[in-house]
Amino acid sequence: MRALMTLATMALLCMGLLAQQKPAVNPVKTTVAALIENPDKFHRKFVEVEGEVDDLKKKTSRAGNPYTTFKLDSGSKQITVFSYGHLDLRNDDKVVVIGKFYKERRVGRTTFTNEIDASAKEGGSVRRKE
Repeated sequence: MRALMTLATMALLCMGLLAQQKPAVNPVKTTVAALIENPDKFHRKFVEVEGEVDDLKKKTSRAGNPYTTFKLDSGSKQITVFSYGHLDLRNDDKVVVIGKFYKERRVGRTTFTNEIDASAKEGGSVRRKE
């Protein structure tokens, strides 16, 4: 009886851990131009886009949280990318960005438009293109 209770408890713990895991992200491959031209279609969806890093800024918030922003440049179109942490990037790096696209997002009193949140804790990433 004791072994059965132990087994049942372990099964419940495993199910709880599995329920907490985020599902695998399957981003929609698209372009910066498509995001800008049709933001409603991609709002709050995971996207994968390629481009070049421009206007790179590594900052720390008032609360002490490091973050990085940059413009993802693809031809004549640009979109803002945000990520927590200081990313190992330089201007003109060619990158692949995976993250959640927001046509509009309010953070405190500030409103951001046409932005990709590529934070790792949200399932996003930024990597150099090889």
